[in-house]
Amino acid sequence: MKTMEIEMLPDVDVVELDNGFRALLVERGPLPVVASVLWYQVGSRDEHTGETGLSHFLEHMMFKGTPEFGKGQIDVQTSKMGGSNNAFTDTDSTAYYFSMAADRWETALEIEASRMRGCLLDPVEFESEKSVVLEELAMGEDEPWRPLFQASESMLYQTHPYHHPIIGYKEELERLDAASMRAYYERHYGPNRACLTVVGAIDKKRTRRRIKELFGSIPRAQERQTAIAEPQPQGERRAVLHTPHSVTRLCIGFPTCRTGERDDYALDLIANDLGNSKNSRLYRRLVIKDQTVTDISVMNEPRQDPGGFFILAELHPGVPPEKVEKAIREEVAELTKQGVAERDLRRIRTQIESSFLFQNETALDLAMKLARFEAGTVKGYRTLEEVLPTYDSMTRKELKETAAKYLQFDRSVVVWGLPAPVAETKGRKKAIAKPKAAKKKAAKKKTAKKKTPKKKVTKKKVAKKGKAGSKKQ
Repeated sequence: MKTMEIEMLPDVDVVELDNGFRALLVERGPLPVVASVLWYQVGSRDEHTGETGLSHFLEHMMFKGTPEFGKGQIDVQTSKMGGSNNAFTDTDSTAYYFSMAADRWETALEIEASRMRGCLLDPVEFESEKSVVLEELAMGEDEPWRPLFQASESMLYQTHPYHHPIIGYKEELERLDAASMRAYYERHYGPNRACLTVVGAIDKKRTRRRIKELFGSIPRAQERQTAIAEPQPQGERRAVLHTPHSVTRLCIGFPTCRTGERDDYALDLIANDLGNSKNSRLYRRLVIKDQTVTDISVMNEPRQDPGGFFILAELHPGVPPEKVEKAIREEVAELTKQGVAERDLRRIRTQIESSFLFQNETALDLAMKLARFEAGTVKGYRTLEEVLPTYDSMTRKELKETAAKYLQFDRSVVVWGLPAPVAETKGRKKAIAKPKAAKKKAAKKKTAKKKTPKKKVTKKKVAKKGKAGSKKQ
């Protein structure tokens, strides 16, 4: 166990500046590469009505120039040095990351320091990029899972800002102006709202000095405000959507817990037992035995405020929806009654452990993992010490109690996506905006996190600390 603990928690040097900036440094060889992740504590949960989508839109604009790096120069400089960069936005965070050769990686630090408070946010660029974001939103409307998941979240979180989609609403994005974005940027972007992780072939002493030089004098932003709490649900909430797709789909959601809480770990194990492999309950029942669905998956999605637990299914043509929902309810009830079988619990733990350790494989994987835990859990990156031991400590009795606590259908949301009539489907397809040919390639690179749940949800702890689903143009 001692060896495993060393693998879970690398040798981390912590840099803390007076303005609240915090950096984690890990020297790692043998390859001469360095990865850096700058993780901001700002996401869609920080947006108010009228400004939804601003966090994601601002992520785009952070690549549009600073006084030190003009328009297009961030990508040009990165490319010239043979490196790569990208970004993503989710409900709780926005992150920017670089991978570069060890002899030139400090340019990434210079770029991040320059755009932390010096992003140009040029009004002309703003209007141009707005059209890209709106096209991205329009393309997403034709993605089969996005409308179901958005409807599920909007009902699961009726008061909390998680109610809003990360990409925002078309009507609000159209009305946004550059002045509103600048106010949002100045309010939320600053050293006290960011954490930097650097992993690779670095000189820790020099890196520490450069971080102090580049970030030490940057003024603080406002402290993060506490979001409005979501009240306990008073009953099941249901919706039926008619979508321009030929497949009937189902999304069931339950409110759960925060990232890193003990119940979070229990729900990971429960999700794997319920629906994330060919050995899972729902797969054996619905895919193999009943042959009513073509695909079934389960997703534990904790967040910095209470998260959700989702069951996703795609039905065979002609199968009555009520038959599938009845079977899912029966299997969930059986899980809460019997718990996870011991043989299955051993298998699931092994799968989770393998996935968790594989996330140390590359410098960028480890830098991202450290950043997720540092920003998303109470104990920060040191939570890594507790992850696998916590999974190992879970008993069948505890898992059964956790399932009974959260997987209650009188607290759930149930959303069906049914194929729309032919005439209606044709009308909707005409209404969906198509990206211009010149921008189609760029638009495909960027999809807002959580709009389209993956069919196969990997069994891991780290990736669900913030899904990297939205990427820059």
